[in-house]
Amino acid sequence: MTEQPADRHVAAVPAPDLRRARRALVLVGVVAPVVVTAIATGLILAWLPELPNPAATHWGVNGVNRFGAPNTYLWLAIGIGLGLPLLLVLSTLAIARRQWGGAARLLGAMALGLSGFSAVINAGSVAIQRGIQDAAQVGGIGGIVILGFVVLLVLGAAGWFLQPHVHPTPAAPLKPVHLASISAGERVVWMATATMSRVAMIIIGMAVLLVVGLTAVMVVQASEAAWIPVLTLLIIGLAFASSASFRVKAGPDGLSVRSQIGVPRTNVPLDEIVSVRAVECHPFGEFGGFGWRLGLDGRTGIVLRTGPAIEVERRDRRPLVVTVDGAEVGAAVLQAYLDRAGRPAPQSTTEGDAS
Repeated sequence: MTEQPADRHVAAVPAPDLRRARRALVLVGVVAPVVVTAIATGLILAWLPELPNPAATHWGVNGVNRFGAPNTYLWLAIGIGLGLPLLLVLSTLAIARRQWGGAARLLGAMALGLSGFSAVINAGSVAIQRGIQDAAQVGGIGGIVILGFVVLLVLGAAGWFLQPHVHPTPAAPLKPVHLASISAGERVVWMATATMSRVAMIIIGMAVLLVVGLTAVMVVQASEAAWIPVLTLLIIGLAFASSASFRVKAGPDGLSVRSQIGVPRTNVPLDEIVSVRAVECHPFGEFGGFGWRLGLDGRTGIVLRTGPAIEVERRDRRPLVVTVDGAEVGAAVLQAYLDRAGRPAPQSTTEGDAS
């Protein structure tokens, strides 16, 4: 097997363009949210002495249904307006080290939009309570919520256009591995396990911890609504379990990919394969993330880590990309069967496991 140079990547971005994109992400996703959040917290601090104590902190269909300390808004403005953008930007910088794409640009725009949304919601909620003696007398906040979403969209669009559209430079595919022809009566099967990268698992773990914390808070403060984060936690847990590891098999029946828990799964029969090759794949740059994804170029990806992948062009369907160690060997097995297509069916079975 010929190893691919470590600095070669599919959709690699030229170094000057990458530096420019990363700088723009920091400016849009961190610096601008700092300014927006600073303005919101400054207004909140100035207005806090005019608020009732306790202040209204949550609204339902029928108006205010929860109260708390006025300075709650200060921590919400900082936590949401700055904490979430920092999480989005730092995660993007950690993942997209030598790659870039629309997903990174979108996350930067979302960071700016979320900071604006937080500023409007929190500062607006404080503003409508100024000078009121009893927080129960506060009216609804429907108008503030609508304004918050408008600001989110406007700032998000601005954040998108303020970042450069970098053009990746596709690298060469991995050099193929050639197998001796598979004769009649032989059966060669290649199997391997594809597992999620450590970075992806850390990010998902952080999301799970965030939901767990939210669940605990809601169980204590609002047990009637605790089912929402509990359900979210279950969905995230199932999604993680179903996409953390896949079993990949290449042989006379084609290519099959199955989650370790059984679902999801996909099979590409040999007679549906037009061509196969091994490529170097970067999930974030090419598919916008990890897991079972759909790329902007129309390819379907089961992409769990940066590295080698089997790319199968399917007849009348989207190409399929599966990241897995030893992809060169798996692609070579499929190619050997494609070369033998039309010969008599195998009579005996001998299996080889390249996992």
